Amino acid sequence: MSQENSTSQKTKETQKKLALGALLLLLAVVVYFQFFSGSDAPVSVARPTPANARNNNVTQPALAQQPQRQTPQRGGTPEPIISQPLDLASIQVKNISSSGTGRNIFVYPTPTPLPPPPPTTPTPTPVPPPINIFSINPGGVIARTGDFTLTVFGDKIPQDAQGFLNGITYPTTYVSAKEAKIKVPGDAIRAPGNFSVTIRSQNNAQLYSNSYSLNVAQPPDPPYKYIGLIAGKNSSTAVLKSSNDDDVHNVKKGDVVERRWKIVRITTEKIEIEDITVKLDRPHTINYSGEAR
Repeated sequence: MSQENSTSQKTKETQKKLALGALLLLLAVVVYFQFFSGSDAPVSVARPTPANARNNNVTQPALAQQPQRQTPQRGGTPEPIISQPLDLASIQVKNISSSGTGRNIFVYPTPTPLPPPPPTTPTPTPVPPPINIFSINPGGVIARTGDFTLTVFGDKIPQDAQGFLNGITYPTTYVSAKEAKIKVPGDAIRAPGNFSVTIRSQNNAQLYSNSYSLNVAQPPDPPYKYIGLIAGKNSSTAVLKSSNDDDVHNVKKGDVVERRWKIVRITTEKIEIEDITVKLDRPHTINYSGEAR
């Protein structure tokens, strides 16, 4: 029995050695073909098809032959690799777009130089007028106050001076080279505003003055509303309502309200009031408003 086991064990060891030898032989064959065997077949290169050439809009020349990989000969000198260069001169590029302008888009035109700026003309210094007005009296008036005399103070006023108010000439009296008086009628100041005062020579147009401002103010209106009328046998009584504090005043013709406003006339349609502090050319008029007390 022990002899049979020994024989079986020797058989298995022999089989293992044979399998190991076959594996080593196969490995040697693989290494040989990997490092010592080469392929003499030329490398194939894919050539572009006519369809691809049309899509690229480029006429393709004949492709140069690709160099073949030479296998070095054992025991000898390897052969040199020979290649043929591409003929780039035979490549023709077609127009990218048939609707293009045909110009080189990378060539920029020379910019047109801007014209030089116009020369700056210096502003001439104004020549001062020969006649200088530096003051007037009164410096301001109230419209509708009637005639008044305006005294002008200045320098180099000529003896033939003529005074102007808003460009209209009025009678002028020469006092001295520094003073002249202008007679202004009430019609000239019936409306408020700023009026220019000037003086000119009647005989020499080059003798003129600067313009000086005269303020003509709006006269104050009575602060009342005419809201009622009480008729009597001998006189009528007007009912006035104050615009400031809603006070009511019963007044007759000739009465003075708040020491300033004098009742001049009373009718069913209007009431006329005179300002006794400011002498106007005509009294103020307040129309009947019809408001209740």
